[in-house]
Amino acid sequence: MRYFMIILSLLVVVSGQATAGLIIHAAEIGIGKFHRQDNIVHPYESGNAWLPYVLPTNAETKTPIVMENADHSITVFFSTLEELLTKVAQISQTRGEQISVLNFNAHGLPGGMWFPMNESFKNSVECWQWNAAATGSDKANHDQYYTPVAKQDIMSIREYAQTGGGVPCVTGYNQWKSILAKVPQLKPTLAKDLKLNILSCVVGLGPVGDKFMTGLGALLGGTDQVQLRSSLYFGLGDWSMPEGMGFWDYQTDEQLEHDNSIYGVNRKDREIMQKGKVRVTALVKGAWLSTVLEGQDFMSLGADSLEVSNATWGRELVSRSAIKPNTIRNPGTSVYESVK
Repeated sequence: MRYFMIILSLLVVVSGQATAGLIIHAAEIGIGKFHRQDNIVHPYESGNAWLPYVLPTNAETKTPIVMENADHSITVFFSTLEELLTKVAQISQTRGEQISVLNFNAHGLPGGMWFPMNESFKNSVECWQWNAAATGSDKANHDQYYTPVAKQDIMSIREYAQTGGGVPCVTGYNQWKSILAKVPQLKPTLAKDLKLNILSCVVGLGPVGDKFMTGLGALLGGTDQVQLRSSLYFGLGDWSMPEGMGFWDYQTDEQLEHDNSIYGVNRKDREIMQKGKVRVTALVKGAWLSTVLEGQDFMSLGADSLEVSNATWGRELVSRSAIKPNTIRNPGTSVYESVK
């Protein structure tokens, strides 16, 4: 498969540190259940990057759930994009602080994340599999995360990253556009140097991921100090990754067979981690563009700007050989969905 880029060689000067402001962790409710179970199996130590994503012991599934963390960051456990953005804006307004970091932790696909856009979609047949996971037990959410991944699952995701398509209950550009129009109070709460980190599998992969991230940047707006970051690889984020989200992907048949043979048994992400790729999206000379940083150890969860001063910025184009898959597996789950 060949990939093509429209290349723009531009010099971008980026500040090293973000100004002080609110750090908000947005955790989809099923992800919160995963981390709650994971924290029981292998207790997270102080300073573990995933502690803010552990659903409180007495919390159930009614969202949003707001939790203040020891480092004064805020976690919002959510079910729908609309309730999340509404609550995030409310927190910022109440505290009188702009949001400098917004971290998203949810199951991802190229160009979107697996959760409903609003309450209407949440209650629709389109989201029945998401509801089953969200209302399922902590153990069920934990177990499905460690389900081995078939090569065909990965190849289908790579094809989808080229072609796109409609996948039930995935919130992408169109859903963000619709909800942001209903929650106009959000944009004024975003700091001029906002860092939006999507801690999800493959959201930034391919032309579909590029289009989503540049489109999201344009929707949120801001200055050339804003950075949106997303992964091109599968994300790793269990107890053994206290530094943050690591990376994994298919390299060879032998590697895949080896990783699958130990992954579901040892349940230790660190044993299979690789160097990863991160898509950085920013406003470059008036246009929202992306660049890809290779050889990354972890996905950033913080406010520091990634070094892109000599980056090559552009837009990724579709491979002519791409064929849309009929079904696709949601990474981090055992759920298969049809592709329209």
